[in-house]
Amino acid sequence: MISSGPLPSATLEYVHATSPRYPPAELRGGVQGTVILRVLVDVDGKPASVTVETSSGNRNLDRVALQHVLKTWRFKPAMQNGQVVQAYGLVPIAFNLQ
Repeated sequence: MISSGPLPSATLEYVHATSPRYPPAELRGGVQGTVILRVLVDVDGKPASVTVETSSGNRNLDRVALQHVLKTWRFKPAMQNGQVVQAYGLVPIAFNLQ
């Protein structure tokens, strides 16, 4: 059987996943939230696309998280039947003031 497109849902394994920088205005304003991103991981482990699945409630936090994951994160590619395949997974990014 040949797969027709990316796996719709996979548990993503992180290779490189740093926290995004807190946006200064939100930090000053005490804005917190968790955004859940839907990431399409390519066969090389790089995010091919990132979209907001569930918003943090703050557009700027969502944007910063999305851009950071797209530019800097790396994943272990998903496997199906011994082959490396594209796969979607959900990634939570929490902005918390500790």
